[in-house]
Amino acid sequence: MLARMPDTLPVDAVKSDAQHQDARATVFAVVPQRRASLGKRLFWHFILFVAQFRWGLKLLKRLRGS
Repeated sequence: MLARMPDTLPVDAVKSDAQHQDARATVFAVVPQRRASLGKRLFWHFILFVAQFRWGLKLLKRLRGS
């Protein structure tokens, strides 16, 4: 037979503050973001430009194999 779980779990986190803090600002201040290479930026600029047209979406889907 399964043992019954206690009503209160012995977790120290329960005693801490209930609000969670967003750590992204702290992480981004310490770890600098790398800029994408010129080739990668030009590639995505081209893909997004072509994707705005109906023929472009068809072409991209065909190239993708879908």
